[in-house]
Amino acid sequence: MVTTIGKGFVKFIVANVAVLFAIMLLPIFLFTDSVPFFDAIMNFLFSNKS
Repeated sequence: MVTTIGKGFVKFIVANVAVLFAIMLLPIFLFTDSVPFFDAIMNFLFSNKS
């Protein structure tokens, strides 16, 4: 149970950082949709692996 809460808290923090990162990258997303670091963050947040 503690590890589940810990993983949830880490994903919560990473999600907030990802929102800030996406706002900073808005001008880049006008030219390309491939930003490997951002893709890695999204894969971490939305993967269903335990």
